[in-house]
Amino acid sequence: TDPCDITNRGSGSSTRAANCATLLGRLGLTPAQIAAFSPSTDPEASTSRPGRTGGNPNLSEETARTWTAGVVLRPRFLPGFSLAADWYDITLRDAINTFTATQAFNLCVDQPTLENPFCPQTSRDPVTGFPNGFTLRPANVATFTTSGLDLTLNYRFTPRFANIGTFNVRVVGGYLNNLTFVNTPGAEPDEDVDENRAPQFVGSLDLTWTNGPLTVNYGLAWQSEVRRYTTEQLRGNPDLSDPRFFFYKERWEHDLQVAYTFGDRLTLYAGVNNFTDQKPDVASGGQIPVSPVGRYFYVGGRAALGHLFGMN
Repeated sequence: TDPCDITNRGSGSSTRAANCATLLGRLGLTPAQIAAFSPSTDPEASTSRPGRTGGNPNLSEETARTWTAGVVLRPRFLPGFSLAADWYDITLRDAINTFTATQAFNLCVDQPTLENPFCPQTSRDPVTGFPNGFTLRPANVATFTTSGLDLTLNYRFTPRFANIGTFNVRVVGGYLNNLTFVNTPGAEPDEDVDENRAPQFVGSLDLTWTNGPLTVNYGLAWQSEVRRYTTEQLRGNPDLSDPRFFFYKERWEHDLQVAYTFGDRLTLYAGVNNFTDQKPDVASGGQIPVSPVGRYFYVGGRAALGHLFGMN
């Protein structure tokens, strides 16, 4: 995907269009050719190009500034209950990152100027201006920052009114406040919250009931919806799709397991994961919000090897 294609020039930073015009002009393209530059519609252009990957001996060390603040509550009036909350704030300077070929071409023209570390990683045909190669290697980006909140609630109790075993409730949640990259000094921040693998909210619920040798467990994994398109893509083309499809759906994955222990040496268990059979979004390549495996059943066992061989 060429960022300098006329269909993509508005989908990046505020400097993309001007940088593309300068870049293509340096290759000798006329203003008219630059205005009509569209590899995506040119039958002579190819969407696949060979490239190289390698190391970078000029990398420098990363430097992080991190602070966290947390609290743990264990109220006396509710034995077995605990609540932990932790806020984190991380700033990573000279962060090391490795980019894809498309990202390298994008970053070349999305910086304040073309004099940046990403343009040397890309090359273009001197006649047509089409991308014709790339060299991918890790690089130090200017700044990476992230902050958010982690919560853990745990409650273990045995009802007094009946001898029905012990219950344990565990809830883990996360809130991503920000996830921002600044690729070069002075570049526009790239905010990635809610994009692809960075949902703003995640959570899990774990319910366990134990009564003698029997254990039943229910688990729920949830995450908020994430963007199908980046904010930059939608800024350049608000009509890219129907707004109903701007986001991938939420994740709701339910698991169930039953286990039974014979004595203290043999445990048999069976379960089903994703028992509601939630499917991934086809447009995500079968990976978001759940894996493509779907509902699956399993059985298994655990045994003390010494017991199997007659050893104490």
